[in-house]
Amino acid sequence: MNQQASSIAWRGLLVAALLAFLGGCAGVPANLAPLPATALERDQVLDDPAAVKGETVVWGGVIASIENTSGGTRLEVVGRELDRQGRPRESDRSAGRFRVVSGGFLDPQIYKEGREVTVRGAIHGTEEGSIGDYAYTFVTLQADSVHLWPRRPPPRERAYRDPFYDPFYDPWGPRYGLYGRYHPHPWYW
Repeated sequence: MNQQASSIAWRGLLVAALLAFLGGCAGVPANLAPLPATALERDQVLDDPAAVKGETVVWGGVIASIENTSGGTRLEVVGRELDRQGRPRESDRSAGRFRVVSGGFLDPQIYKEGREVTVRGAIHGTEEGSIGDYAYTFVTLQADSVHLWPRRPPPRERAYRDPFYDPFYDPWGPRYGLYGRYHPHPWYW
């Protein structure tokens, strides 16, 4: 009986260690954790901005513009759905744009248009603006942290490789001989 209890304890310890190891492999960056219990979406905020003011959200997307002022930095972000690590997914769909106000300085040479960011911050409200000539209502966030993701590697073209092709195989033997490098086939002699 004592040996059986010891075996069960070791199995439990092994399972706990395995779960801790796997949980630590792919997680959300430390400056974005812990994630909020409820994930508010942009449409929910636009329906009633006063009701959700001050709530913490984690949103991400691609930087559309950046502006530095004396009070900090203002980012305009094209929102995207986040993956399990909190990184914006590569897709053509967007939940809409939002603006982020950061108290610190964000260098526009690093936080360029087209770079992916994930922002943890409190909902500040909404503000009217425009995208080109189109009037648009932006949700604004007061950023606690702005996580800049490394650039994705460029996509590679897939090359077709014939699995039966061998560049060193020649059914007629090496191509050296009387005629130099090229040796005609035997029935042409």
